[in-house]
Amino acid sequence: MKANATSTVNYNIEPSVQTNGDDNGNDSRTDFTGETATGRAESHLSLAARERGLNINELAALMGVGASHLSQVARGKKTLTPYMRGKIESVLGWVPPQGVVHRRDGVLHGGESTYLRERAREQGMTLRQVADRAGLTYGYVTQVSRGQRNLSPSAQARMETVLDAPVKVEAAQPADINPQALWERMDAHGWSQNETARRAGISTGMLSQVMNGHRKPSGDVLRRLHEVLFAPSPGELVAPVELKFLAWKKGGRNGMVIKGAGGPRNGGKPGDGTIRVGGRVPWGAEVEFAYTTGYDSHGRVSVNHLVDERGCSAMLKKPSMTG
Repeated sequence: MKANATSTVNYNIEPSVQTNGDDNGNDSRTDFTGETATGRAESHLSLAARERGLNINELAALMGVGASHLSQVARGKKTLTPYMRGKIESVLGWVPPQGVVHRRDGVLHGGESTYLRERAREQGMTLRQVADRAGLTYGYVTQVSRGQRNLSPSAQARMETVLDAPVKVEAAQPADINPQALWERMDAHGWSQNETARRAGISTGMLSQVMNGHRKPSGDVLRRLHEVLFAPSPGELVAPVELKFLAWKKGGRNGMVIKGAGGPRNGGKPGDGTIRVGGRVPWGAEVEFAYTTGYDSHGRVSVNHLVDERGCSAMLKKPSMTG
């Protein structure tokens, strides 16, 4: 499911909080209650700019002032003059207070896994692969996932595109494998564990441990198994595909999507268009069942091919994450 491009990390805002360090620092700070906040601080102005998709440098450029000077003004280190107030308002439409804010929640400690790491695993990736695809460093992405660094608007957009989900800072329990899903796909292909391991490029011992629940596979191992097992078997191949049907549910909502079954915008061509029951599929919805219909290569037999839209998460027990 597609991520909501407008979703951002939540912050708790407190007025005129002073700290040691600057908007670009990463050291521990003391918030307005006297507690130590390991979450990285940023100014009210920086946060307001972020909501407009800007970082402090881009905001300064639009205002025609120096980024360092603007940062000091934002933190209350320099006076907010009427001139600067007018410049800020001309770009943002309002003037945020001076001082900094903290993410008081969502900073993770110890050996907890993170939402971003487990979301990457569901997508068949390690956090390092997410960083590579987003054009960011692994260390930076790891710190972001634990709430120790802030993402720029552009970096956040790239990460959400790669993960196909909003960026969130919270703990997540690594999901266990669902061995039944793997057995069913091995049966569909007529493969043994040894043959499946060979095709996936992993050891038989590793696959045995995964199947027995003694080892949690990484995102990379999940991706290899998914590419091998969830490719259609010869008996499931259809040509040509005539109809695609998907049923979903989320909370108390449910619906269906039928492609190639006519519809209000089909232009009068039979078989074109899409019918939706229950509206568009919301992000995070669970696919209950899905299939395509068509004929085999001889045009004789109607075939249903199970389609799982969840990717690698189809091999994991639900719920696979917190939140």
